[in-house]
Formats: sequence, structure tokens, C-alpha cells
Amino acid sequence: MDRYPKKELDIKVDELPFQDFLTSRYSMTVRVNAQNTYDYSKENNIPFFNMTAACILTAINEIPEFKRRIIDDKVYEYEKINAVSPIMQDDYSIREIEIPPLSEHESLEEYNSYIENKKENIGDNQFLVEPSLRDMLPICNLSCIPWINFDSMTNIIASSDQLMPVISWGKLVDGKIPISLTASHVFIFGYHFKLFYENLEKYLDNPELIINR
Repeated sequence: MDRYPKKELDIKVDELPFQDFLTSRYSMTVRVNAQNTYDYSKENNIPFFNMTAACILTAINEIPEFKRRIIDDKVYEYEKINAVSPIMQDDYSIREIEIPPLSEHESLEEYNSYIENKKENIGDNQFLVEPSLRDMLPICNLSCIPWINFDSMTNIIASSDQLMPVISWGKLVDGKIPISLTASHVFIFGYHFKLFYENLEKYLDNPELIINR
């Protein structure tokens, strides 16, 4: 973990809220405009999944609270967080890959090639780490369920005080996709949900904003 840039914050862990609750996790699902990103993906032969992931990672990395973790009873804020995403195989089994933000690549084309190469050679590019360590790493979980236009979703909870954000999105219908965000109330409040969905819809509505940064 030392290779991931982060800073220690002057926040006392024992003063953080909701840690004694049955769980600090809570979720929200919002339908977000995504037609422009879908159209851009088709016009430029880039998977809609890859473009959506780029928009989500850009949006979430702009909000410091989503990048905070507790390590050895100290609060740290990572410089950035990556995505970990399940990729379904031909036999319907799941393997995971790690995806850095678009800003870590020289161009959209390079970013797209990076992800597609990982998918095609997934045996050599799996994200493998003990579940107990996931909450200490600078990652969020991204999962696409493209067959279902869901109204809401719950996500599995590894521990009651899990901090890693989980974002799932569904089928594009009438220009919108449902996007479920699960996060910890220890750091994330309603205002941060608002910021995330506003940021995300801005980028999904205007994909050129993340391409020309």
C-alpha cells in the first residue's frame, strides 16, 4: 500500500460517526442521463462499459471523502482511487480487473486499449487480494448489470464498517441508466451523494469533458 500516494488527515478515528451501528453502509439509486455517452461510444467504437467507467472514476475522484480510508487506526486520504470490476467469462464465471482513471492515460484510445487488453488476457491481469485488505486499498467496486433496468439495489457488505464505495449500473432505457451507489456514513453523507450524481451526470451528458481534460 505504500506505493499509493496518500496523506494522513487530522481526524480522530474514535470521533467518527456511526461506527457502533449494525452497519454504516447505505445506498441510493438514481437514473442518470447517459444517451450522449452511449452515442459517443458507438460512434467511436469504444465499449459503453469503458466510457461509463471512465465517467464514474472521474466523478468520484473529484470528491475527497470517497478517497478516505482507515489504516492502523489513522485516517488517510488517497490521491486517487481506481476501480475494481468483475468481468464475466464465456462460462458465466467472474474474474476481476483493476482500472485506473482515464487521467492516468495519455489518451482515451490508450485507456480503452488498456482495458480491452486486460479483458482479453484476463488470466494474467486478474485483481487478486484478500477481502480483508480491500477496504484499505484505494479502490471502488464498479459493476455493470446491462440486462436489467432496476429501480434499486443492495450490495453485499464485507464488514459492518466497510468503507469501499460500490457502484452498480444497469440497462440504458429512454436515454438513462440506473446507477446505485453504496457508501459508508462514516465519511459519506447525503451531500456527497449529491455531488457524485451531479458530477457523473455532467460527464455522461458531456463525455468530451473527460476526454479533453
